[in-house]
Amino acid sequence: MAENNNTNTKTAIPYWLAFVFLVIGAFSWAGSSVAGRMASGNVPPFSLSFIRWFFVALCFLAIGGKQTWEQRHLIAHHWKLLVAFGLFGVVGFTVPYYVGLQFTVAVNASLMNASGTLWIVGTAFLMTGETITRKQSVGVALGFVGTVLIVLRADLAVLSQFSINIGDMMVLVAFFSWAVYTVMLRWKPPEIGELAFLTSMTIFAVILMAPLYVVDLVQGRSFDKNFDNIAIITYAVVFPSFISYLLWNKAVPVVGASVAGMAQYLIPIIGVALSVVLLGETIQPYHVAGIAVIFTGVWLVSAGRRTPAADTKDTNTENTETDNRDLR
Repeated sequence: MAENNNTNTKTAIPYWLAFVFLVIGAFSWAGSSVAGRMASGNVPPFSLSFIRWFFVALCFLAIGGKQTWEQRHLIAHHWKLLVAFGLFGVVGFTVPYYVGLQFTVAVNASLMNASGTLWIVGTAFLMTGETITRKQSVGVALGFVGTVLIVLRADLAVLSQFSINIGDMMVLVAFFSWAVYTVMLRWKPPEIGELAFLTSMTIFAVILMAPLYVVDLVQGRSFDKNFDNIAIITYAVVFPSFISYLLWNKAVPVVGASVAGMAQYLIPIIGVALSVVLLGETIQPYHVAGIAVIFTGVWLVSAGRRTPAADTKDTNTENTETDNRDLR
């Protein structure tokens, strides 16, 4: 047994390097909001979504094609479930997110990203009846309040005038879809390998997005193949989708799911910083108030776990979530 542990230690990457991988992943996902906002008005959101995931699928095929082919019979047997994963985990998140960034600022999207954990807990309750503690209930409620503060810009007049930003609403739809996908991961067929799962799911997602891309083509919506637009698309393909996936799966076994989960909280902070530096956006007092309330809610949800047995179950689920979250 000791010899096996030594072997694992030798083959694992150093802890400091694993932490660097996590930070690179956080930067990549935070930059996704900025890239989407940069694409606003230049690259149609349907086209951006389809082209991004088409090339991501090719990348996954390059490293997971063999395993996918070997497990083709399992994939054929579970194709309906894999289509659902692709619908909620890729299409339902990416398309509304990019559409929303046409109408809202990247700062809002980055800050609302922090509420993802709360959406997952609430969605798990709605989909599976999974009960939550009183402390977690308060945390979810606070997360909702914090999100509302950002969406309404802490101005009730916005609500009374029914002028809520449609972009913010679309971003929230994207997060809800991601929450559904995350809860669905408990039904992921265990006999399908991780690379085969991601590769097949991505392919199904590309097929689902193809009609949207055709709509853009039919309506004459295109984009200039200039350096800026190509750079935005390349970034969306390489960093938040492909590279982050590889780095994330290398780092999580070394640092553990808890540390990896904490690294996710860097995303809204980095996203806001990049939005200010690269896009010239500004941080308003309601942004600060909203993110403070959301982080308080996240802390309550994390601290409100019920029993050690539940913790074990949550850790297993968390490991699955962290292995797949990087698709964003």
